[in-house]
Amino acid sequence: MAITMQGNWTVQVKSKAASFQQRFIIQGSSNGKDGVYNGVTSTSPVQVDGAQWTIQIQHKPSGKGTSWQPSAMRLGTPVRSGGQIALDVFSNDSGGDSDYNDLVLTCGMTENASEYVVYGKVRSYHGLCGFNPCFPWFVVDTWAQLKTLLNYRAVKDAISAFYPDRLQKLEKYRHLPVEELGPFKPLMLPTAVPQQSLSNQPFTRLNQAPLGSIAAAKLGTDVYVDLGKLRDRLKLYCSVKDQAGLLLRFQEYDRTSAELAGGAYTGDGDRETLGLAVTDEVGNYIFRFSRDLADIVDELDDQVIGGPDLLTQLQPDLLVQVMGGAAETDVLFETGLHANIPNLRRINLCIPEYRLNPGPACQGGRAIQAIGNIWTISGVGNTFDADGRITATNVNGPKITRGAWRGTLDVFACFLAHPEVTHYTIRYRRPSGGWNYVQEELKHIYIPQIGNPTSSQHKVGPFDRALSGGDIVPAYKNIESDSEWVATHRLRKAQLNSAVYAPNSSPGTVIFRIDGYKEVSGQLVKVIGADDTINLFIDNRLVEGDIASVSLDGNAPGECALFELPSANAPITLRFKADHPGGFVQNYNVQVYRGSGTAVPVSDLTPPAQPLDVDYNEATHGNTFFGTFNGIAPDGDNYVVAELQPDAGAWLPEGKPFCAFAFEVYASTRATNGYGLPGARRLDLELVGIQLPSE
Repeated sequence: MAITMQGNWTVQVKSKAASFQQRFIIQGSSNGKDGVYNGVTSTSPVQVDGAQWTIQIQHKPSGKGTSWQPSAMRLGTPVRSGGQIALDVFSNDSGGDSDYNDLVLTCGMTENASEYVVYGKVRSYHGLCGFNPCFPWFVVDTWAQLKTLLNYRAVKDAISAFYPDRLQKLEKYRHLPVEELGPFKPLMLPTAVPQQSLSNQPFTRLNQAPLGSIAAAKLGTDVYVDLGKLRDRLKLYCSVKDQAGLLLRFQEYDRTSAELAGGAYTGDGDRETLGLAVTDEVGNYIFRFSRDLADIVDELDDQVIGGPDLLTQLQPDLLVQVMGGAAETDVLFETGLHANIPNLRRINLCIPEYRLNPGPACQGGRAIQAIGNIWTISGVGNTFDADGRITATNVNGPKITRGAWRGTLDVFACFLAHPEVTHYTIRYRRPSGGWNYVQEELKHIYIPQIGNPTSSQHKVGPFDRALSGGDIVPAYKNIESDSEWVATHRLRKAQLNSAVYAPNSSPGTVIFRIDGYKEVSGQLVKVIGADDTINLFIDNRLVEGDIASVSLDGNAPGECALFELPSANAPITLRFKADHPGGFVQNYNVQVYRGSGTAVPVSDLTPPAQPLDVDYNEATHGNTFFGTFNGIAPDGDNYVVAELQPDAGAWLPEGKPFCAFAFEVYASTRATNGYGLPGARRLDLELVGIQLPSE
């Protein structure tokens, strides 16, 4: 794959040790240096400049009629020498050895106080890692990690001091799956205890530029010791692997006022996007950026109280994001803060493997491998009924039973048994209709054009192509094995807006078919056996509903209601509805909150008791669970009535003669885009005041 570079570098041939012809190609320069250069040591050095540009090494095997082929490429480690920073680029051609010395280029730049180079290796991690294994700090990367780590007292004590808002959010939305809690900004906990008071030495060892030093000063030494023991235990069960072809985006970060005052890292500060880099075939990357005088002046306002010396704090802070392959706005993951970066710095990155969401690896057996993270192949616990409803139990995707498809659908497919496939088409039809071609545009980042986001070379399709029979069809390029494209989602063959194929006015089964072709003399010829079909039941409608009334003893005053209780546990009547016309309700439930958000568990104790928290059950409901239509005694409009009483025996706590209450109805839809379910959605909210009788 091409190597991505930034800024001004001199590129020259260091050595050639191959019998095949060698060359290198520069693309994306801003100083007119794009072109093809002979891969011999006598080639003059090339001064290349540009915000984003690439180097690609190619070789030409011996033999008549052979063409130039891309070589495998790896980055070396930048080194300082004589006022220069130099970096070797190694390559390996298709010859019999794998020594990565066939053509070696050296890229050099002059050291300068305003120029910064960061480099390192990117790996993913999985298993019982607990904390990010690449940070010297204790870094928590995901909601799932945080929820698991809170089982350990030391972590809970530290999070309570540094990030009490995260604990509050987990508690407030405990009824939601963690993937529905929204984006997660990494939590960063210090690794060493305060040496003295905050006004003297803030932290020993790794905490020389602390975030959260005020909160940390409140924690005892035993907390840090226990955190260290926990990390040592968990890392024994943590596995990492190199990640090739990942697109990285670098941002300069300005800390918030609270962070500068010693508060914990939040990720809420201002950001400046600096540029992009792509990892090589073993996960190495290099990224160069500049800071001018104005940027350095801005850093004067970005000084942590009690932090390190001024010269250190004038250095920039960096965040690194892993981007999806389809667009530069698709953030798969964001690291914690890398503070006070010197002019040359190694930053190794570890990314939770599931957050990379690269799509499935080819397993064979059929062309269509997955929709999102839901495998379509046999033997993994996922099944489709004849109409295309999905039941998924595999741990690598969302769990759903007899569910519909909704939203944008990433269709992953590969032609493992047919490597000659160069193009493909996708068609669709309803069970009683004719075939039509999918014509939605699919883009992916083509690495040699990374500096030109508007380049037409980022388009995968569709392109009008002639079949061998003469018909013109919309076809897509098959890029699944081409390392010149960003690795994540390279097996994605389409992004289908499901509402195009089954609008809300006509939800139901849609049949999709993929066909693979090879190119022969400029025309596409069907590859026998390179095809597949799949049925998807599409329904984009959400559960709808509301609270029709809240009443006490038959009195439903509506707006600004104030109820005077005849007894401490008097039943309050709720008439509500939760309904999905296609029968794809996952759950509906009633929740009651008092005051500033204190949950008040309630039940219907009046026969016939109305259930207040109902989940879809295949054995009970079959394919269709409509919601309150399946409740107790629904009326003609699908409303049900519940007589609510607090489980604690009284609406109001001891000593409180009055309080405000919120009555809420939530529901979730049993439909997926392959990555998750819509999650619980509040259908309606009614606010009332409740008081004890006047004396």
